[in-house]
Amino acid sequence: MLFLAGCLGNSPEPIEITTKPIEKPELVLPQSDELRIRKVEWIVVTPENAEKVFEEIKNTGRPVTLFALTDKGYENLGLNLSDLRAYIQQQQVIIAAYENYYKQVEETLDDAVKVE
Repeated sequence: MLFLAGCLGNSPEPIEITTKPIEKPELVLPQSDELRIRKVEWIVVTPENAEKVFEEIKNTGRPVTLFALTDKGYENLGLNLSDLRAYIQQQQVIIAAYENYYKQVEETLDDAVKVE
């Protein structure tokens, strides 16, 4: 009985609860290189101008080598570049969405801290 009675006289110490905001990690993206497009020179070779074109290439000291496309291949090349451009634009929208999301999260956390 004495043991229990001795505990009744001591009041428990109050518990202090504190909070502090948690900083979210920053999104760190590597810098990308600046895109530098090199000039591409197209030469259209037809049966009428083939000998002249070959002669001009020989005169420059370069080997006479042709990389050719059919009309359909040229069309596909253009469509591929168009698809690539659209893909890049989609990625830019996604990156902007990430940026907006993180800004909104930060503002929400800041507002929550101000309310307390």
